[in-house]
Amino acid sequence: MMRKMLAAFARALAAMGLVMVMVVWEGGKLVLKTVRGVLAPRPPVAEAEAELAHEMAQPAGPKPPSPAEAWGRAALHYLMGEAPEASAALDDAARAYLDALSEDQQVALAQHDNRTVGRHLLRERLLPDLPRPMSPSEYRNIEATRAAAGAAEAHQRLVGDDAKRRHFIEVLDELLAEPMPRGL
Repeated sequence: MMRKMLAAFARALAAMGLVMVMVVWEGGKLVLKTVRGVLAPRPPVAEAEAELAHEMAQPAGPKPPSPAEAWGRAALHYLMGEAPEASAALDDAARAYLDALSEDQQVALAQHDNRTVGRHLLRERLLPDLPRPMSPSEYRNIEATRAAAGAAEAHQRLVGDDAKRRHFIEVLDELLAEPMPRGL
């Protein structure tokens, strides 16, 4: 009974074109399998292709600037003294380099376009009339040397302060060791 009902249901689905009943050789037996019919509605490929064509026809947004252009733009903003956010792309070595330039060198650098300035700062193509920018490792070495010199100077001051402190403590100890006058 159940078998007849399932067969009738399969025939009804096959009549609608949604599935097909096929005889398949499976595991050494002939069995009936339902598979998706050829006349079943296809996915909306045409709609997807039309939507894709529409998106492709729209102009693309602005292309992001290359790293050299971004560095050049940030360097020129930094030289003009604009907000720090405008020069956020620059590292400390580039800022130190720009600060070390004379006014004439800054003017000479500002006469070039963003990409040329950026390529100079990134050491990709150096400008002949300007000094060579430091690499980040060179800058770190210089800063480490400067920090070590500052630490040595601070240590010398502390040693000098320590001698003063010891002398002050000795004087106070001598004053405390003296008997107090009774009249006070």
